[in-house]
Amino acid sequence: MLKILIFFLLIFEIKAKCPKDAFEWQTSCFFFVNISDGFADAESNCADLYTGHLSSVHDGFTNALLAQKGQKYFHESAVADFWIGLTNLIFPGNWTWTDGTTLDFNEWIPGEPQNATLNCAVLTITNGKWGIDDCFKSKPYVCKVDKSVFETTTLKVTTTTSKYPVYYANCTVGFFYFEPTHSCYGTFYDTNDLDKPYNVSWTQGEQICINHGGHLASIHSNEELKFLESFTIAEAFTWTGSFSNDGGKTWKWSDNSLWDFVPWGPGNPTSESSSCGLLATNGLFNKPCDQLFATTCKIPIQ
Repeated sequence: MLKILIFFLLIFEIKAKCPKDAFEWQTSCFFFVNISDGFADAESNCADLYTGHLSSVHDGFTNALLAQKGQKYFHESAVADFWIGLTNLIFPGNWTWTDGTTLDFNEWIPGEPQNATLNCAVLTITNGKWGIDDCFKSKPYVCKVDKSVFETTTLKVTTTTSKYPVYYANCTVGFFYFEPTHSCYGTFYDTNDLDKPYNVSWTQGEQICINHGGHLASIHSNEELKFLESFTIAEAFTWTGSFSNDGGKTWKWSDNSLWDFVPWGPGNPTSESSSCGLLATNGLFNKPCDQLFATTCKIPIQ
């Protein structure tokens, strides 16, 4: 039976906790992003994906933690350093943090900063010292987000005709709870235009979802499909966790769940070069993984 989902936000308790794959320290959540970008794009991504900034650092202990965690998170990248939020581009000649906080601590390599053409700061993984580099170079980076951004509220989901009882669950604000899977679902939007979805590649979308404790959405029933299709009305297309590593011969879900439901749209899957799955209002469609579309995450409730 077709069900119409109506969502209500009911606040019973406010609790701030960093997402599963973030590093929590004091009042901040730190996201180690292993997708290389230039300094400006990295700062923009921190704002758009996490409502934060490239990390500022205000004491030696936090600096040491970031260096040590960088060794862990970036060990496969074979990189020597990563972007932090310090630059002299905002106020030429003056080094400032992109989050507007006071520069009250530094760990510069002796003699730095000295090159007037290198305007952005990096944190060296091996010793925690700060250096400077060309802002257009692509590097991994660390986003810093105030923990209060991840305050959770109680979300009530009811249906007009449902065999399921009314259920309450804690989902991050902006995510919707689906009782049969005991998971929260949400689509990310551009912080500068909340009516516009944040479009990324499949790989970037999967990383966004991992950073928030889940994966791109997998689908295991017609009921879940209809629930997810409600997210695509405005966006037209949104990435799911479906992908193929063998030219479309077999398909998998990025969360390693079983491929036990095949919700392909008419005429799909198509060409071998299109190995990632998008959801529209009439099922899954395969597209090249490097194209840019909205991201819908599925986050299991622990």
